[in-house]
Amino acid sequence: MALAGCGGTKDEVASTSDKTTETGASELLSLYDSISTETKYVAMSDLPEIAAKESYTIGVAMTDVSTGWFKALYDHVNEKLTEAGVTVNLVQCNDDAAMQVDQINTFIAQGVDAIIINPANPQETVTSALDDCAASGIPVVAVDTPPETGSAYMTACVTDAYSLGKMVGMELATRLLEMYPDMESIPYGMIGGTDGNSIAAARNQGARDGIAEVDQEGRIEERTFLYAGAYSEESGLTTAQNMLAANPDLKCIVGTCDAHIVGATSAAEQLGLDENLIMGAVDGSKSAYEIMLDDGPIVALGLNSPYEVGEAAVRVILGYLNDGTIPDSKTLQLEPTLVTPENVQDYYDPNSAF
Repeated sequence: MALAGCGGTKDEVASTSDKTTETGASELLSLYDSISTETKYVAMSDLPEIAAKESYTIGVAMTDVSTGWFKALYDHVNEKLTEAGVTVNLVQCNDDAAMQVDQINTFIAQGVDAIIINPANPQETVTSALDDCAASGIPVVAVDTPPETGSAYMTACVTDAYSLGKMVGMELATRLLEMYPDMESIPYGMIGGTDGNSIAAARNQGARDGIAEVDQEGRIEERTFLYAGAYSEESGLTTAQNMLAANPDLKCIVGTCDAHIVGATSAAEQLGLDENLIMGAVDGSKSAYEIMLDDGPIVALGLNSPYEVGEAAVRVILGYLNDGTIPDSKTLQLEPTLVTPENVQDYYDPNSAF
């Protein structure tokens, strides 16, 4: 089981409004320290049910809700908490860590019961606000991205960025070697996200390692790597245009996220190169699925579902607030899944918001 009862009620384990700040901080930090730092894979069925035994108010601090993935994450978190009868306070900071600190301090002043945070960069800036939450006895669960190592939070509900990237790399390499059995050097390009983003870097390195594991002879060559500077279709389009203009012989493009290769598909179509390329990335968006279903160049997607990580965070925080149930790991990872043209129908939802 991914979660276990902590041996007492919430009021016995963590600070609430009737305890002093010092006692609340001490007990909540002790609880955090008791949770294993060994990453655990988790299934949704392992987690507490979505129910609220009291009238809770939960602050949700997002980096951004303007892009499809992050909007779907927040919408699902909001939907599940609201269905349970929880009052939700949403803030977003446009990845401005200093702004996120101010927003969390406002949550503390409001006396929220708990916080779900999607940490902004640089993460070390947010650490002080997490310390303040612990000092006020407010439990924090992270979603999608873990806070800085050693900071004060209960757990992070994430997907395995490296393994997803590796799955994509292995699938692309397998297809490339089948498509070009006699080509001595098979060039590909990789679209990075933003320099310094640890999740993006893990996806990129996973893809490289997956390609290398399949391509034992080293025939598949990374010809070019360009940062897109964002995680949008527009940035993917522009970056792919530059990449393909300089390297029209590329046989594959690996994106950090689906938006990159959706944009890259448009770029390849504009240049008349879409039939010469295959592409893959991590996320699993409706737009990428539709390109895959239409026999487009996208053939490998690592499933990074905003719905799954969001629901996991909701279940964890409600389990703690209701019964003092705590996770047995500081990092709960959902099982990695690869989507290809062969199984995409199992994952495509035409009514999905993302």
